[in-house]
Amino acid sequence: MSSPAGTGLTEVYPPQLPGAAPGTVIGAVERLNSGAEVQEVFPLIAGRAHSVALRRGERQLLRCWSPYVRLQPTVITGGNTPSIPLAKPGPLGPAQRTPGSSGWICLWEHADGHWVPRSLATDASLTWERSTRHTGPSAPPAAPDVVWALQAGGARRAPACTILPSSTEMTVRPLTSALKGALEVCPVADSGYTLLEALRTGRMHAAVAIERAWRRAPARLGTRLSLFDLAVGYLHCRRGDVDRVQQWLQNLSSVPARGEGASDVLAISAWLAHHGQPRPDSRDIVDLLAEQRTLPMAAEGLRILADAARFVARGHSAERSAPWHWLEHYLNSSAHTALTTYTAQTPDRPTRAPDRRQLPPHEETLQFKLSAADDGPRVVWEPAEALQHRLVAANALREESMRSSRRGRTASTLVIRHRDADWLWQFARQLMTQMGIQPVLFRDPHTLVLRLTPRDVPEFGRELDAFSDHTRDGRMTLSVPAAELEILDGPIYQLTTLLPDMPFGRDDA
Repeated sequence: MSSPAGTGLTEVYPPQLPGAAPGTVIGAVERLNSGAEVQEVFPLIAGRAHSVALRRGERQLLRCWSPYVRLQPTVITGGNTPSIPLAKPGPLGPAQRTPGSSGWICLWEHADGHWVPRSLATDASLTWERSTRHTGPSAPPAAPDVVWALQAGGARRAPACTILPSSTEMTVRPLTSALKGALEVCPVADSGYTLLEALRTGRMHAAVAIERAWRRAPARLGTRLSLFDLAVGYLHCRRGDVDRVQQWLQNLSSVPARGEGASDVLAISAWLAHHGQPRPDSRDIVDLLAEQRTLPMAAEGLRILADAARFVARGHSAERSAPWHWLEHYLNSSAHTALTTYTAQTPDRPTRAPDRRQLPPHEETLQFKLSAADDGPRVVWEPAEALQHRLVAANALREESMRSSRRGRTASTLVIRHRDADWLWQFARQLMTQMGIQPVLFRDPHTLVLRLTPRDVPEFGRELDAFSDHTRDGRMTLSVPAAELEILDGPIYQLTTLLPDMPFGRDDA
């Protein structure tokens, strides 16, 4: 690439953002001269450098913004090749010393007019993972005629539902500096979310620059709209560009009748009904949305629908506007976020004051722990039973302290460690419910401590023998406190006699 004499190209590189696919717009940059005049606004695109032509030695300021990482103003000099550094402490989020918190998430599906829970199991394609090592991200599956919502709660925070784009990697992060406060469900890295955040925060110059990146994509929209497609439609509405909104709607090969994106398209159509010339009657659009009772993914759409509802209520009888009373509860309980988010016991029960102590509303949930780290807040997913592990451990510990003085040498301790925490949990449940072995104590999700009496030995021995292959291949280990292993008439001695090929080690914990 050639440049005029006396000038040099300065390459501006975006910061590394884990999870951002090449070409994803993660922010915008304003370039200002020494007189604080804006010379250029350009999108910050993952994996792509932006060339700035400056006279050699000329200095200008880059004022940077991103909803994903905190960027600091950076001075560039003609002929140099800097990268935009991250400001301290790094990504958006609370301070490192803020205490962490736990919580839960539930995935909901709206199909055939009803909200129903969906499995978060790992065997479902493109869905949330259970691995304790997993720190994000995951995606709800794409499905025709379906709207997705993710509900997040726990740690005495108000449970809230967020309308999701499908096949988009999502995560949760704190809305405030307190990790135990409200959470935001958002894409890990998505151009549409970046544009919606620019609109939400009033950064119109950045929004227009981001939209230029969208225009480089194929001009005609398909039947399945991405969040970026919808965000561009909302940008045209925010700018009051009737012609662009009309063109945007005309470029739809077909408007989805229901499911993902349908409510957003209807919201944009309602905006055009109020601002276009001639102005068509928007009652049909309003009634259709009221009948479907699904919300747009973008909170911009919720704002448009609020205006449309007031317009219909003013111009028509109370009976005509009655179907819109349901929307008031969503508006009153909505959060100030880019994606439509509202507090609710379940997705169809919006309320300003849901029960903050509410347990997960169904069993298909994931637990998480939110903690601060050097690179910002981090979400670590736990097995769905992790909370149950802790409850069982706490109850068993209390029972053990009450019984230990009475049981004496009539009970012995056996420690079972297993690689698979879910398998160990199911095994423990079987021991408690079918064999009546009490107490059962989890030191951690992979370590189970049993107190066995002589009457437990025969049945437990047969149960343990059925899983002898687990000890042979190293998945499971058995150990006993050294003092109890030497008691010749104790339950552990009986167990080792009953299972001579089963290895029992010494527990030094």
